[in-house]
Amino acid sequence: MITDIHCHFIPPAYFDFVKQHGEFDTRVTAERGEAVDLVCRGALYGLNRTFFEPARQIARMDALGIDRTVISLATPLINYYVDPKLALAAARLCNDGFADLVASEPKRFAAWAFLPMHDAQSAADELRRCVREHGLTGGHVATNVRGTYLSDTRFRPIFDAAKELDVPLFLHPADPPGRDRTADYELTVVAGYLFDTTINLLRMICSNFLDCYRGLKLVCAHAGGYGLMLRARMQREVDTNPALSPALPRKVGDYLRELYFDSVCFEPDYLRFAMSIVPPERFLLGSDAPFPLGEPDPVKFIARALPAREAQLVLSENFARLTGR
Repeated sequence: MITDIHCHFIPPAYFDFVKQHGEFDTRVTAERGEAVDLVCRGALYGLNRTFFEPARQIARMDALGIDRTVISLATPLINYYVDPKLALAAARLCNDGFADLVASEPKRFAAWAFLPMHDAQSAADELRRCVREHGLTGGHVATNVRGTYLSDTRFRPIFDAAKELDVPLFLHPADPPGRDRTADYELTVVAGYLFDTTINLLRMICSNFLDCYRGLKLVCAHAGGYGLMLRARMQREVDTNPALSPALPRKVGDYLRELYFDSVCFEPDYLRFAMSIVPPERFLLGSDAPFPLGEPDPVKFIARALPAREAQLVLSENFARLTGR
């Protein structure tokens, strides 16, 4: 079964909730045909109706040869600045909406549970609820929460819960640093998000987080940002830094090979390069739909980039092995 693990959706009840509560600072500013313009915390985002309508999601999947999609909340709607109790209520609405869609189309949809990360214990409890009661695939976690990266000990309850449940976590960037310098030309979307993923990934390695959580199933969006490309540069820093070198018992590449990555990178040569660092068994099909910057034809991209056997792994077998589904 060909499975796209990176696709965004906005459940209607969740969307209504955040629009009704001013703390989320979210409003629709224009609707024109397929386009839906959204302002969240002062930033303008151009969305489309596919974000909100399952039938359009299914039509897209059928047109592209995708059997199943694992949905996650669209990044502009992620807000870790509201009161934790309000955030938990919103997350539960979001995840119940995901669960309803999955229950209505179990062969076509699965979902990553949205977690209120700024209250780690509530996020851990919500992950348990979503997996045990709704059968969701795992959790969707941002690479930073109010500027704090995931290696910080405050997030340990979430990772402990994921290990306890033996489910993967989908690491997706949100609210990247330097937005004052990347506002023009959509550079926040093009580069800023990937930079945030890279910072988080390298911090998880250098802080010994990944040593503490051996076996934790972490799936990195956008092919890990620039993390794989910087493997040798980070290793050089480790080798020449007397404060850092004794702290890491393994090579940077060894840590990277324990992670999972989606295929959203647009360059066939880059995907092949990435697989020279991390084995093909660690890559999963992704599209980042229905954002305009998503991969427009993800299945054919994999077919063009990889030999048939590796393509089969990425399109279906690796997800089945990761999740048992």
